[in-house]
Amino acid sequence: MAAKRIFSIYSKSSGLEITPETKVNSGKVQSEGRVQLRFFLLKAPGANGEKATQIKFVCEPWEAHDLAMRMLQVHASTTATKEKLIHKFQQGETEIVTTLTIEKWSRDGKSGLGLAVGRGDSFVSVPIGKDSVSRFVFAADFLKFLANNQCWIDKEAA
Repeated sequence: MAAKRIFSIYSKSSGLEITPETKVNSGKVQSEGRVQLRFFLLKAPGANGEKATQIKFVCEPWEAHDLAMRMLQVHASTTATKEKLIHKFQQGETEIVTTLTIEKWSRDGKSGLGLAVGRGDSFVSVPIGKDSVSRFVFAADFLKFLANNQCWIDKEAA
């Protein structure tokens, strides 16, 4: 069994797992590299009205690199700030919108960083306190690494 590259960040009640992913197609291009961010809750579903226990956000390699760059910009900011990535796709006749937010926050004398994802009425937030800032920066570097590593396509043999 081959080892899979993976990095996880945990908070008190949620987590984020970053892994390589493959998009399988039909036609001339059989498969393509992607990067997956899986946001998940560590507690029982519905405990606080949450609708989903996990939300997956799949990026093309360039989007993963863009996300990493935005994470580093937010980290370097001297003030509270937010960056957002929005994905829209059709599922039948329904448009599905997923928003990923990168945030540097300061509230009630506390500050930190965070990543959150929302889809419909489901939302998962992964706050990162001062003691875990290096994990946030490492996650950005890991995203850049996966972006380069997952930049491939497998074309059908002619």
